[in-house]
Amino acid sequence: MFFKWRKNRARKAALKRRQSAFAAHPDAAKALVENFPDEIWPAVGACVSGYAAFNSEIDPIRLIETFHCEQARIALPAVLGRGQPLEFRVWQPEDELPKGVLGISTPDETAQTLSPDLVLVPLLAFDDRGYRLGYGGGYYDRSLAGLRANGNVTAVGLAFEDQRVRNLPVQRHDQRLDWIITEKQAYRFA
Repeated sequence: MFFKWRKNRARKAALKRRQSAFAAHPDAAKALVENFPDEIWPAVGACVSGYAAFNSEIDPIRLIETFHCEQARIALPAVLGRGQPLEFRVWQPEDELPKGVLGISTPDETAQTLSPDLVLVPLLAFDDRGYRLGYGGGYYDRSLAGLRANGNVTAVGLAFEDQRVRNLPVQRHDQRLDWIITEKQAYRFA
C-alpha cells in the first residue's frame, strides 16, 4: 500500500514537471532527431513503434517521420484492455488516427500488427538507472517484457530533460529502458 502511495505521489509531481517542460520547450521534438544516437538508428526495413503524443508528452512525430522517410516500417501502440500488453499496428503519416481506449489516438483495429525492433516510449519521469514512471497501467512494462522474451528489441524513452529524477520507486515487473533521449542529450543504460 505504501509503495502504491509513493508511486502515485511521484506521478503527480512528475506530471507537473512535464507540463512545465512542455510549455518551456516548444521546439523539443526537433532536438530528438538531432540527439538520437547513430548506433540505434533503425536500419532500412526495421520496425519502429512510436506513439501519438498525449497531453504534454514530448512529441515524437518528427523522429517517426524521419524514420519513415528512411524506409523504416512504423507502428503505433494500441491498448487492447486492462492487464494486456500493447498491440503494435502499422501506421503511415497520411493515416488517420481515431481515438482508442483511454482516449489515445491509435491506428484502426484493422491495421496489420508488427513486432517492433525499436520501441519509443513516453513517460512521466525517468531516473539515473534507466527506469521510467508511466501512468500506472503497466502496458509498456508487459509489452517490453514480452518483446524481450521473444527476441531483441531496443526500448527508448523520449522525455524532456526536466523529467529526470535521481531515483524512482521500482517494482520487480518494471522494465528498464535501454536509452532515454531528451531535447538536450542521450542517456544509455544497456
